[in-house]
Amino acid sequence: MAMTIRELPAILLMDVCKSFGTGEGRVDALKNINLEIARGEFLALCGPSGSGKSTLLNILSGIDKPTSGSTLFLDKSLNELDEGQLSTLRGRHLGFIFQFFNLIPVLSAFDNVCYPLILNGRYGRKEARERTQHTLDSVGIGALGNRTPGQLSGGQQQRVAIARALAHGPQVVVADEPTGNLDQATGEAILELMMKINQETRTTFIVSTHSAQLRDRARRVIEIKDGEIVHDVSK
Repeated sequence: MAMTIRELPAILLMDVCKSFGTGEGRVDALKNINLEIARGEFLALCGPSGSGKSTLLNILSGIDKPTSGSTLFLDKSLNELDEGQLSTLRGRHLGFIFQFFNLIPVLSAFDNVCYPLILNGRYGRKEARERTQHTLDSVGIGALGNRTPGQLSGGQQQRVAIARALAHGPQVVVADEPTGNLDQATGEAILELMMKINQETRTTFIVSTHSAQLRDRARRVIEIKDGEIVHDVSK
C-alpha cells in the first residue's frame, strides 16, 4: 500500500503567548494559542476589538515575536530568524492587504504595485513592470494603471492593494479588515475576488474581519476572545 505523505502546513503556532507590560500593568494579549493553517486555506479570523486578532496576525507574519511558544512559517521557525531574515521571508512569501489600502497618493496605481517589486530586489525593472500589468489585469483594473488613488473608487483602490499584495507571488496573504472601509456591494465584490484568487492559485488567505458576509463565506472560521481561540469551525 502506498504511503500518503501529509503536506506540511503553511503556518503552525504552538503554545503561543504574548504579553505586554509588566507587573500590575501586564496585559496577556494571547494565551496558549495552538493553531495549524493548511496551505491553500481561506480562513476568517473573527472576534471583538481588543480580542487579540491583530496581535495574532503580527505574530504569524513574523512582524512581532511571541513572549513564549513557537511559530513555524512554511516550515521555518520564525523564533530563530533575525530581523533581516524575517524581512526577506515576508518580502518573498507574504502579501499584506489593509483596511485603509495604504497606497501612496502621489503614485499611480501601476507604480504603487511596481515600485515594491523593484525594491524587493528579486526583479529587474522589465520583469517588475510585466508582473505589475499582469496582476492589475487579473484583479480587473488593468486599464486604470495610470490613475492615482484619488482618482479611483474605494473598491478600485482595494483592488490595487490586492494587486500589490499578489504581484510577487506570495504563498500566504494576510488581510486585516479588507472590506471594512467599503460599502456592502463593493465589499462583496472584493470578497469574491479574494476567494477566486484563493481557488485559482491556492494562495493561503488569513483574513481578520468583522464582516458577517465574509464570515459566512469563509471555509474556516476561527473566533478569538480575550486572547484565546473559543471557536474553530471548518465548513
